Amino acid sequence: MSITISINKQGKEQDVEIPVDWKDMTIKYFGQLATIISKHHNDAQEEKNEEASQEYDPFSGQKIELDDMQLLSMNQDIFAYVTGLPREEVKLVENHKIAKVLEVMGMLSEEYKYKGVRSFVIEGEEYFFPSEFFKRETFGDYIESTQLDMYIKDMQNGRFDVLPEQMAILCRKKDEVYHEDDIPEKAKKFSNITMDIAWEFAFFLTNQSEKLQKLFPTSFHLNKDEQEA
Repeated sequence: MSITISINKQGKEQDVEIPVDWKDMTIKYFGQLATIISKHHNDAQEEKNEEASQEYDPFSGQKIELDDMQLLSMNQDIFAYVTGLPREEVKLVENHKIAKVLEVMGMLSEEYKYKGVRSFVIEGEEYFFPSEFFKRETFGDYIESTQLDMYIKDMQNGRFDVLPEQMAILCRKKDEVYHEDDIPEKAKKFSNITMDIAWEFAFFLTNQSEKLQKLFPTSFHLNKDEQEA
């Protein structure tokens, strides 16, 4: 699903499609948007810290509220990115077109509704999420998966480039054998996975990781008790 707007680009009227649904937006595309948003919030934070360092706690994890000028600047950058229009030419675009794009892009602030997907197809090949409790995975894969908290923090800070690599490690075709050397090329391909699948993977892996973290401590204490007996 997308909307089409007509803009004057390089002296010509051109139609530009704007994605308005997670399934129409790749990880790479959304990562760029997240980087733009994060940069403007970080810049605003630095400005406020310089003016009144006691008013904002940089370790709170909360994004600072942008003033009107900062918000305008961020919106210009977002509009320039999604339309491919040079930033200086955004000032020439009619206000109602910019408002329409930013309104539909508001879906980015909505919470994704988990559907329980367990596989996805990319370039004609089907890949599967890790099996229940990672029964078919190695302990090394489990160690990789427990770094999810770190990846989620990176995502919250606008770094979505970590997701394709994590998916490349844990998502595989039927009977595919893991080879570490294949990960970089596989991650490059997975950067074109759409965001609906990326969110499904994040939810799935979080749930599985929580189950495993409950399972492994129990096993550890049992072994410790057996050794002391």
